[in-house]
Amino acid sequence: MNQSFNARRAGLLALNIVLGLVILAPFFWMVSVSLKPAAEPFAIPARLWPQDPTLDNYINAFRPEFRTYFVNSVIVSLLTVVITVSLALFAAYAFTRSQFRLLTVAMTLVIVAQMFPASAIIIPIYKLMRSADLLNTYTSLVLAYVTVTLPVAIWMLRGFMANLPLTLEEAAAIDGAGPLRTFIEIIVPLCRPGIVATSVFVLIVTWQEFLFALSFTSTKDMRTLPVGMNDFIGQYGIRYGELMASSVLISLPVIVIFFLLQRQFVAGLTAGAVKG
Repeated sequence: MNQSFNARRAGLLALNIVLGLVILAPFFWMVSVSLKPAAEPFAIPARLWPQDPTLDNYINAFRPEFRTYFVNSVIVSLLTVVITVSLALFAAYAFTRSQFRLLTVAMTLVIVAQMFPASAIIIPIYKLMRSADLLNTYTSLVLAYVTVTLPVAIWMLRGFMANLPLTLEEAAAIDGAGPLRTFIEIIVPLCRPGIVATSVFVLIVTWQEFLFALSFTSTKDMRTLPVGMNDFIGQYGIRYGELMASSVLISLPVIVIFFLLQRQFVAGLTAGAVKG
């Protein structure tokens, strides 16, 4: 029995290692190309690791335009996270505590909204932004991202709040606390893991989004990082070293945030997935 258990454990460990290598292989290749001199990515035979690593690609990629794109991405992502999570908290609380039929219909519409891809809703949103004269502004990007991320955020937080016992709110009501005070002082602190998980999800989606950022911005000073990477793709060639260096620089903030908050992220997803 022990030998069978150990063999199964060893097999699962080997499978995890293989899957990890497969998943990390593109990122390793991206880092490798970013450290290679201009001509080395096309050398034959190809090398997994550069013979003479250099940081020139990072120096060239981190130009003033890149810093502008970075600031734009930070502003848009943070605003989207704050607005989406705030609205999702109130909506999820209403969906879990109220029994009105209208809210049930609204929750159904939220689920249906998750089924539409971004490419299916971009044209009507673009027309709305153009008629409101909001194109090429932070407002247009934030509103578009909130539209895409809010349904999923509501669904995530609703699953988490459904596990909170009603006795907490009943006790607060007996002590004289109103619904808003109960929500802010009791419900929101207890939802911290769910809030972290939802915030990380919204941040990742917003940080890497390309389609809306490309369609709603027309000047360089309003571009975000995913759109700004097109600067390295020219009519007569692609600067692979600088493109990969910028990709690494774009990926690092999200990777760092995820590793710092991974425990809360997993706890939030697990708590929202199991209703007990």
